Amino acid sequence: PVVSFIIAFMMLLTFLWVCSLAVSSANVAKKYPVPTPAGGRTDVHGWLILPIDQPLPTDNTTAEAIDAWYSHHVPEFFTDSPHNFQIIIRGSLVPTSSIEGELYPIDIPHPPADELVTYEYSFTPPSPFSLNNLLNGDIKKMYGMYYNGSFDTPYERIPQSLATLVVKELTTAVYLDEHETQSYPNLRYLSYPRSTVPAASGHFYFAHEIHAQPDFDHIVHGTVADCVSPAAIPNEVLVNVVSRPGASWEIVGTENVLENKLVAGQRAKISFVAKEGHAKLQVSCDLLVLESLHCMIGPGFMDNC
Repeated sequence: PVVSFIIAFMMLLTFLWVCSLAVSSANVAKKYPVPTPAGGRTDVHGWLILPIDQPLPTDNTTAEAIDAWYSHHVPEFFTDSPHNFQIIIRGSLVPTSSIEGELYPIDIPHPPADELVTYEYSFTPPSPFSLNNLLNGDIKKMYGMYYNGSFDTPYERIPQSLATLVVKELTTAVYLDEHETQSYPNLRYLSYPRSTVPAASGHFYFAHEIHAQPDFDHIVHGTVADCVSPAAIPNEVLVNVVSRPGASWEIVGTENVLENKLVAGQRAKISFVAKEGHAKLQVSCDLLVLESLHCMIGPGFMDNC
């Protein structure tokens, strides 16, 4: 009887495990409008580094991680492309060693001590790398090379050190449908706070929300202030709206075309775009653009803006 019970119990566990896999697969299938089979979308996938506020490194913190947003560098619209997603993740980059085998802090601006990022900094795992495995939540760490520069910078990218990117959160992952031709009417960007403390003001990164080709992949850094809502919502709600990673904002009355992209020194009134499943809140803020960090033209995103 004991043996029979154990066999029955193991069969039940196996059944529950299979069911959990089925539910997990179903949830993944529902998450994206296209299949993301394991091992698919394999290619070289680089990541643009957008550092988050953190202390300056010291001699005793040579292996301290760089907390940052990491933007997929670069997406593409084509149906058969392994890059046809706009992705931004939150993660930490830990130095492994320099080219000479020594361990040094990652040489990158550390806000808020460094106010501006100024250059493109990137991280690239070696190929083959499956984007589907990342999209499905099966990749928690990436091993690769950290660079000053990227393939689209005017200078040759400079390898700095081997590093490990620890994935904390897949914040934004949107499929780019090459058959989509209807662009958003107003210029639209996604926001990612630079501060780790939620607030309705401060420094933010803004990534142009890619939707319909040809479109453009553009990232700027700016400050947000004077956020208001005509509905007189509680301050904690306002803070939650403004500081939400991946929040969508538009500049009403400004056509969503490359010629109208945000530029350094520009001031604009941005309005929160409520997505499906969120309350239809009206919030507007003042944006001051401090710097433009990256801009590529679709649908292949191989040419600089």
